[in-house]
Amino acid sequence: MTNIGREYAIALFETAYDEGSLDAVREELTEIRKLLKKESDYIGFLMNPAISKEERLDSLSEAFEGNVEDTLYSFLAVMAINNHMGEFFVAAKEFEKMYEDYKKISFAVITSAVKLTDEEKRKIVTRLRKVTGKAISPIYKVDESIIGGVTVTCDGMFFDGSVARNLKNIKEVIS
Repeated sequence: MTNIGREYAIALFETAYDEGSLDAVREELTEIRKLLKKESDYIGFLMNPAISKEERLDSLSEAFEGNVEDTLYSFLAVMAINNHMGEFFVAAKEFEKMYEDYKKISFAVITSAVKLTDEEKRKIVTRLRKVTGKAISPIYKVDESIIGGVTVTCDGMFFDGSVARNLKNIKEVIS
């Protein structure tokens, strides 16, 4: 991570917060990040010193001005003017981290041997919410190798309630 990308993220976050547009900016920034991953040449175009700043800004204006929050458009324009579009993905990732911290959102990867029912999902998310004190954004995976039970990775913690782990523990005790 570079300091430049982080500084842009901080500036965007603070401005969006002050203007009350934090949720809208996050949503639009997420969409722009997806778009620029697909159209990676566009960042190269916005950084190309052979293309005048005026032409790059015109292109940026045509693509985004009036289509996204003014704060987000200004953020993109300043990055382009200062030839820092190479830091866009770093800035977007840092902004997302700040947003998650502010909103107290944790992502949890919940792995089970079979697809969980809606009720099982609800119970696991409710328990995680109590443990972390945060809203949980779950990502569900199926991995038959755990045999049964679930594993959860959340906020750098790993909870292993799998049958495979329990069998391993029993084997270690017996050995």
